[in-house]
Amino acid sequence: MTSIIAGNKNKRKGQMSLEMIIGLIILLVVAAVVIKIFMDKMSGDALAPPETLELEAFRQHCDALCTRYVDTNFAGAEALAYCEKYFEIDLNKNGKIPGEAAKLEGYGLCEDRVYCFNIKECNWGSSSRSRLTPEKCKDLMCDVYTERYHDNVTAAEYIQHKIEFGSCDYDDEEISFEDSTGNIRSLAAWHSDIYEHVHCRGKTG
Repeated sequence: MTSIIAGNKNKRKGQMSLEMIIGLIILLVVAAVVIKIFMDKMSGDALAPPETLELEAFRQHCDALCTRYVDTNFAGAEALAYCEKYFEIDLNKNGKIPGEAAKLEGYGLCEDRVYCFNIKECNWGSSSRSRLTPEKCKDLMCDVYTERYHDNVTAAEYIQHKIEFGSCDYDDEEISFEDSTGNIRSLAAWHSDIYEHVHCRGKTG
């Protein structure tokens, strides 16, 4: 009888040891996976240049402003928050910002005035009406400021002040190109055609 009891005890000890070994192996595997994920993330962050990380942070900020605009049922104040928000970014990575021209998302712009609609276009649908383009921003700003100042001309002047191009030139070679007819054109038309001489016509509906 004693030998049977001893045998059962040894058997239970063996089972417990086996379970502990299996549990330890599982823990080691999980730890290895977690460490790999952490190292991959750290490696990715280390490889990304500071300018890329900065631009991504600005893009996320603009995306948050867009989300707020949509979530508030397209409130005028939230449209202004998105449309008027700008950043200073060293896009050409030469250590300078004032007076520097650069290209971003097809826009020609000055590095000291990079607006949200240059960085991350706000859209909430597939139609062209579901986008906050530079022109749509101008129309919405006209609505808000015409209502605020009760005067289209004052509203237009205020918008021109709010959406400045920056300290570089439209014809900077960095943001110019030769079209198929041999004419030199600027990628800054988003500003020169819309914001250089603003005209507000009242509510757009």
